[in-house]
Amino acid sequence: MHIHFLGTSSGVPSQTRNTSSSAISFDKTKSWVMVDCGEATQHQLQKSSLSFFHLDVICISHVHGDHCYGLPGLLSSMAMNGKKSPVHLIAPKEVITWLHATFNMSDTKLSFDLITHDICEIKESSDFNFCNIEVIPLKHRVSSFGFKISEKLIPKKLKIEKLTRDGIKSGPHYNKLQKGEDVLLGTQLLLSKDYTFQSWQTRRVIVCGDNEKPTLLSPWCSDIDVLVHESTFTHTDLHKIGFHTGHSDAKRVSEFAQLQQIPTLVLTHFSVRYHGEHGLESVRREAKHYYSGNLILAEDFFTFSVEKQKLQIVQ
Repeated sequence: MHIHFLGTSSGVPSQTRNTSSSAISFDKTKSWVMVDCGEATQHQLQKSSLSFFHLDVICISHVHGDHCYGLPGLLSSMAMNGKKSPVHLIAPKEVITWLHATFNMSDTKLSFDLITHDICEIKESSDFNFCNIEVIPLKHRVSSFGFKISEKLIPKKLKIEKLTRDGIKSGPHYNKLQKGEDVLLGTQLLLSKDYTFQSWQTRRVIVCGDNEKPTLLSPWCSDIDVLVHESTFTHTDLHKIGFHTGHSDAKRVSEFAQLQQIPTLVLTHFSVRYHGEHGLESVRREAKHYYSGNLILAEDFFTFSVEKQKLQIVQ
């Protein structure tokens, strides 16, 4: 499982413009998920290792332009490049309405089905064949959301000792059990869940939109490997600017991650005031003061790979 950062700014740095966007890819499928799509995202994507053709789910956290203005161009480019497989869009209703209006006005026809999901109507998780996505309500100047993304398609291993104890000899049924299929062997029904286990522990990440209250994430954090959260300002600067911005600061996010014992914290969505040489050092110092885990300040085109944790199963 890999987290790719296509754009890490909340403003307009010199080389990228409003490209708040990240992506989650997986080990056992080419399909991947994009979270937010700021202006110029499609140009950033062309410089990355990710492919238009395998982008299957797009999640938009809120209506602000630095998180959604890149959508029309990206989807149009995907169509012009010949994508055929469906794309799911999880987004606020206003974004969906705006997107359809833009396509109607510009007479844009997509080459694939765009399946839209109003984010406010998602009460439970959205289950796709390669991942599971839960929607987390956050607090910002407008309705904003985070996304808890859990991998699927984890290869299974056989509980050989249990199979031997139960007198089940090797045969084609072993392969079927390992693929997750239940098998009728003679008169005995063998359940795959009884005789297999995951090769590694399910990896889970939370990627947030803009959010001034990290504690809202508490119910979703007990089993995650990584939290990706905006740190638009340092605590001192946010006090100077004012809390009306609806953004977080490095201190609050880091304190929360430390309290929740989250293994890896990735900060992103930095104000343009921190761009340039040594610009992010104040953010880093503040975060390190309150968080002792694996701290990362994201940069454009940086990729973080979540390590596999093997499961020890008593057979």
